[in-house]
Amino acid sequence: MTKLLCCEILRAEIEQLLKTKQDVEIQYLEAGLHADLKKMENAIKTALDGIGNSNDVLLGFGSMCHPEMESIAANYGVNVLAGKNCIEILLGDKLKELDAEARTFYITSGWLENWRKIFIEQLKWDKIDARQNFGFYERIVLLDTGLIPVEDEAILEFFEYTEVPIEIVPVDLDNLKKLLGTYLR
Repeated sequence: MTKLLCCEILRAEIEQLLKTKQDVEIQYLEAGLHADLKKMENAIKTALDGIGNSNDVLLGFGSMCHPEMESIAANYGVNVLAGKNCIEILLGDKLKELDAEARTFYITSGWLENWRKIFIEQLKWDKIDARQNFGFYERIVLLDTGLIPVEDEAILEFFEYTEVPIEIVPVDLDNLKKLLGTYLR
């Protein structure tokens, strides 16, 4: 049995790709752990301790989701998905194309569902903090896999918080499928 420990940001996408795989046990950690790196490290280590010794464990996080991700994985003898973060894991080489167009902050539908938890509850950003932190960006790109309905009201609320134009870009699951296929047979 392969075990996948991952961030809930890509829950819909991972469950879509693995819905027919009976030999994969998935455990999700809450979105927003990135806001407190010590809390994230402890959550990952606690989950890995709970999984026990297994050669068939995959961390469904990017290598840059935590500065010690590679070290944590090595200490536990597990693999990490090939990609710096959830955006690169979804987009692969398409990320460079989109990056070349404008200074872009990327979100997924999972991020859109969790932005309050991440930015307001975890990071404690008020509207001024948001404006200062998002002010560098020319746009926010919402990567839409079509798996989670994207409500106009949710987009408008996030726009009002960031004051940065939001573009919706449809994306497929091909890169995530390829990466998961590398580790999950």
